[in-house]
Amino acid sequence: MTTPYWSGDGIDLYLGDCREHTEWLTADVLVTDPPYGNGHSSGREGGGASKFSAIPNDEDPTIRDTALQSWGARPALIFGTWKVAKPIGTHTVLIWDKGDAAGMGNLSIPWKPNWDEIYVIGHGFAGRRDTSILTGNRVVTWASKGREHPNQKPVALIERLLAKCPTGTVADPFAGSGSTLVAAKLQGRKAIGVELVEQYCEIAARRLDQGVLAFEDTA
Repeated sequence: MTTPYWSGDGIDLYLGDCREHTEWLTADVLVTDPPYGNGHSSGREGGGASKFSAIPNDEDPTIRDTALQSWGARPALIFGTWKVAKPIGTHTVLIWDKGDAAGMGNLSIPWKPNWDEIYVIGHGFAGRRDTSILTGNRVVTWASKGREHPNQKPVALIERLLAKCPTGTVADPFAGSGSTLVAAKLQGRKAIGVELVEQYCEIAARRLDQGVLAFEDTA
């Protein structure tokens, strides 16, 4: 059995490829932010929008779809973009409004790309029935303000999603900087994450050790 890269408080984080480290498949609900499959590349370097210019396996949605095929029809929330076909089994789409500061996008048009899609698969979600447009959880857009991953998601947003998920262990096979794992920890839930890039595992482990959200704008 593989030893986790980080473990504590019911959270296990593995370093490697989620197709090889399959511990996450034992979980009860999937909440993940996979490579979107649209060839993300930051337009800024150094102190700009991100310290990292590319996402591994982001050339197309193959890695996302392979992981979801292994997961099956069980309950899942998956971040994504309209630029790529929705995952098979999607029955509902939520919209995350990232706020006015998010994204540059196509500078030839007078609108910013400040929203992402969240795909709902499976059943068992519960809670107060409210809007499918999630607002009020802004993304940190600058490395100088603490952003440590090109697609970093606010922990408060993940907590809102987890609050309506079925009970049990949370899986995140594309853990990135650890937002899903931190959110699960704050809610007292068990979670299993896998991350391919060691520098992101280091960041996630530090966040889990700290248990604080110092670099997040949740206004």
